Amino acid sequence: MAELVGRRYAEALYEVALELNKLEEFKEEINAIAQVLNDEPKLKNIFEHPKLSKNEKKDIITSIFKDRVSQEILNLCYIVIDKGREAYLTSISKEYTKLSNEKQGIVEAKAITAIPMDDKEMKKLEKQLSKKLGKKVLLSNEVDSTIIGGVLVKIGDKIIDSSIRGKLDELYKDLNNVRVRIG
Repeated sequence: MAELVGRRYAEALYEVALELNKLEEFKEEINAIAQVLNDEPKLKNIFEHPKLSKNEKKDIITSIFKDRVSQEILNLCYIVIDKGREAYLTSISKEYTKLSNEKQGIVEAKAITAIPMDDKEMKKLEKQLSKKLGKKVLLSNEVDSTIIGGVLVKIGDKIIDSSIRGKLDELYKDLNNVRVRIG
């Protein structure tokens, strides 16, 4: 349900952004609102509380974001509040980012490594992935010590496993499939 609601609002926002040539600006702004709500659970609980009036919720959004986001994004928030859909702002943000990136040929990927990657390594991997996929890749790095070494790349539902952990798992499976005959 959240994805469907988020997608509808995201599509409407995308159309406005396209018309006003503000695709990136709107992406940054809607993500900023979602980030604040996710980073401040108390604010999110207050904002989504059913006993708070629509006008009080609009006042909260206005007081926090009026100097940080465009009027169009504030208007979107007001519409979302009027429809009682304020709990979907994070979903709207995710869906807008996904839609905007998709339309611009941008893919988000996550490189999971045992230690943090430096900027030079990130840029090199981004370039390699962009060339391989034929799309612009936006890469983020996540640290997971169980990787041991190498890199595991997640792009949507695809995984490219060049990690030592992955190689060891593969070797383990191969060894388990070996049948030894004696005599």
